[in-house]
Amino acid sequence: METMKTCAYCDNAAIYRDRESGCWLCLPHARFEIAGPRGKIPHPPVTIRPATEIDQARLLELANYFWHETEIECFDHVYQVAEIPAYVACDEHEIVGVASYARQGDAINIVALHVAPRWQGRGVASVLLCTLIDTARREDDVKQIVVATSNDNLLALGFYQRFGFVITGILPGRVLEQHGGVEMIGFAGIPVRDEIQLALRL
Repeated sequence: METMKTCAYCDNAAIYRDRESGCWLCLPHARFEIAGPRGKIPHPPVTIRPATEIDQARLLELANYFWHETEIECFDHVYQVAEIPAYVACDEHEIVGVASYARQGDAINIVALHVAPRWQGRGVASVLLCTLIDTARREDDVKQIVVATSNDNLLALGFYQRFGFVITGILPGRVLEQHGGVEMIGFAGIPVRDEIQLALRL
């Protein structure tokens, strides 16, 4: 099983990898830069499939690694990662990415989508999201796909908007409230406070 990485600048878990230096980075030490393509990124041989019961330990491990919790609250619902459906991306050894989701009225709610750091930037998240979109389009009564993220998650905001998602709501202070008023530091040192909601109409 892949050993999760530690930030090159501190002891926090590494969420991102600097593509130029190869350094592993935690949220506060990650930064944006203006950069063009660095050549063709190889698309790894991954398999996308529905998660099964035997995958639960790995799904919980990834949820804890990325979010420090396995219970995720969004759109006024609380979801247990182990109890909702998911698609997983697997290399020949293990699960390297996951997209967990739940049906909510006429929408499919993306509860969590994350990819192990060494697989990022290689198209895995895009394939997982496209699989979810295809699943939603096969359901006659699903009208939209919704997702909520935090105000610091600029990468997620850019990622979803590239696929046609639009911002439908901003709930100031919601994430702060969910964590008992304790302010966390997120991407690039941005305080994590607000929930930003996006939707893709089908």
